[in-house]
Amino acid sequence: MDHHLLTALFERWSQQTNTFHLPVGEMSITLQDVSMILGIQIDGPSFVGHPVVGSGRRWLSWPDCCDDLLGQHPDPYVLYHDPFNSRQRSLRWARDSYIDLSEMDFWRHVRAYILFLLGCHLLPDTSGSEIHLQYLPLMEDIAIFRTYFLGGAVLAHLYRELSEATRPK
Repeated sequence: MDHHLLTALFERWSQQTNTFHLPVGEMSITLQDVSMILGIQIDGPSFVGHPVVGSGRRWLSWPDCCDDLLGQHPDPYVLYHDPFNSRQRSLRWARDSYIDLSEMDFWRHVRAYILFLLGCHLLPDTSGSEIHLQYLPLMEDIAIFRTYFLGGAVLAHLYRELSEATRPK
């Protein structure tokens, strides 16, 4: 990773226009760039979940959602940096929990792997080791998940993170 290049790009990022201001003009990252570079969907239903966890909803708690869609959930004291914030999952747990693959658990492993990819590569946060569970219910039906407008979510996330990184502290 070229830190000098990243620093130079951060210095030239405009939060108002979501563009880089370069000596030769403005440059932006577009949905077409996202599609060409990452090979992900840039059309289809929005990659937005509905409230499905909580009293009177599909799952009572995030551990219940994990049990149903991933087959397990870790002990809160192992899992959370903040035991009272049960909406975040350790990516290390997702990677280490699925060593032996059986046919019966195939789709659970697919979901865990997609969750890992989202947290590490497509929608990373500054921790580098956590992913918000709001994305997990979207993977309940993988056939539908494949059609989501993931490129828009990735681009919006990139714009937000660039703006956060360049905001004066």
